[in-house]
Amino acid sequence: MNKLLLITVLMTSFTATAGFDEKIAASFAAKYEVCALKIKDSNPFLAIKLKAKADSISRDKLGGGGYIEAYAKEKKKAWFLSKEKCIKMAKKIS
Repeated sequence: MNKLLLITVLMTSFTATAGFDEKIAASFAAKYEVCALKIKDSNPFLAIKLKAKADSISRDKLGGGGYIEAYAKEKKKAWFLSKEKCIKMAKKIS
């Protein structure tokens, strides 16, 4: 019984969940990256700025547990943003 409990504890310690700050960072990084792809033909300068900001956020939070899973989940949601909203978001960070 103790061995089973120890194995269960060890297995759950390897799976990491994203904290609040990692979820927020993943959300912004995913939005910035998807928006950069959406506006790259019409506004390449803004797209480069968005991509750079997304890479900067990802570099800061990549070591944290669960960031990659949260990023993938948020990236799927980010594809529903309109092109106009993406341009507005890009102008805000400029």
